[in-house]
Amino acid sequence: MNLINHFHIVASLLDIFFHSPTPFDITLHKFFRKNKWIGANDRREIAELSYAVFRNFEMLQLRTTNITTNYGKYFVLAYLKLQKKMPDQQILDLSYKNNTPGWQYEDFDAKFLKSLDAPLDPPTYAKLNYPLWLEPYLQRAFPPECFENEMLALNQPSTVDLRINTLKSDKNTVRKMLTDDGFQLEDLKFAPEGLRILNARIGRNNPILRCGLAEIQAEGSQLITKICHASPQNIVVDLCAGAGGKTLALAADMQNKGRIFALDTNAVRLSQAKIRLRRANVNNAFCQELTNKWIKRHAECADIVLVDAPCSGTGTWRRNPEMRSKLSENDIQELIQLQQKILDTAQYIVKKNGKLVYATCSILVEENEDQIKKFLEKYPFFQKKNIDFDEISLCSNGYLRLSPANHGTDGFFAALLEKKESALDCKPLLQENKKTPPEINSGATSSNLIQKF
Repeated sequence: MNLINHFHIVASLLDIFFHSPTPFDITLHKFFRKNKWIGANDRREIAELSYAVFRNFEMLQLRTTNITTNYGKYFVLAYLKLQKKMPDQQILDLSYKNNTPGWQYEDFDAKFLKSLDAPLDPPTYAKLNYPLWLEPYLQRAFPPECFENEMLALNQPSTVDLRINTLKSDKNTVRKMLTDDGFQLEDLKFAPEGLRILNARIGRNNPILRCGLAEIQAEGSQLITKICHASPQNIVVDLCAGAGGKTLALAADMQNKGRIFALDTNAVRLSQAKIRLRRANVNNAFCQELTNKWIKRHAECADIVLVDAPCSGTGTWRRNPEMRSKLSENDIQELIQLQQKILDTAQYIVKKNGKLVYATCSILVEENEDQIKKFLEKYPFFQKKNIDFDEISLCSNGYLRLSPANHGTDGFFAALLEKKESALDCKPLLQENKKTPPEINSGATSSNLIQKF
């Protein structure tokens, strides 16, 4: 497959994405599954070109404001000229050489390319590639002197991090296997069981992953489970387990002992978790669809409740650059409400002297520190505990706060809370609606976000 085909495919994929609520990685996965004849190298080129467009989305959108159809086509044409610096005639020859359906030559296309010669002094949000409406939220998240560096770092390609499954292998064994396959590696700076791949992507069919010796897991995500300090004697609830990434890490920390309840309202995600748990030789985790009945039966049962809450994903823009193109302010408000409901549920399950860990892959204060402040006001029988890591730069005001510019990780947040006394013995502190768990509703977020809960 040549460059011409790549451009045409990317334009078609972008059109599908812009006209549907489906996340781009799923759109890409479905396309490749339907077109299995496309080789690995071509798949990588198509994916990289697509994500390069998203990393220039706001700037390209400024240049295509008058476009009403074939958005994908004109985004690609603008990218080729503005970012790849290709001459107009070369772009036109390349684009229409095969007379691909949907790409027939039009006089407007030459005029469109010519219009891109007009000088433009782009605003800050376009240069740093974030939605203008989100600017007040982002400015709350970082000091003014750090803002530009943080935004630039969030617009860079992500790393590929692995967590070694200590139930089946060890870091040295996995390192040797990957090195023998030609991978260049380094130890993760903060996560003890982690390796970072420096020179390539790793396929899901690689024996390391297929046999459960390691899992792809971002360094920040690995640190979240370390905050739990889960031991073999604990009962742990992973309240928003999804496909089980953190459940796997917790099981290894617990040496396959104790008990973990991996809960989610989505049966499909839980089925994926079950496959991963079997592959990793985990036998102390139980996947359970989250229902009000289960919650009521397990009041104050858990030593540790981990809430890896559904969020805006603003901390993961490096690996999901397309997310910023569809995120809306309404999404943020809906997610904030959903996070509060999940915390209402979580507090009901934590036993006296137990721990509640709240985590997001968001950089927004509204989803992080603000949520903890509201929670502690609502439930005064909880108290915040400072998160302690040897690397002091990981923490801010007792919270875990990671960012690409400061730590070379995705943006992550975590808070550690301890239940001082039983809620059932604190009736003077409770309003009537806090004595029973809230109703669970998985349909609270907008359809263009991947729902984890």
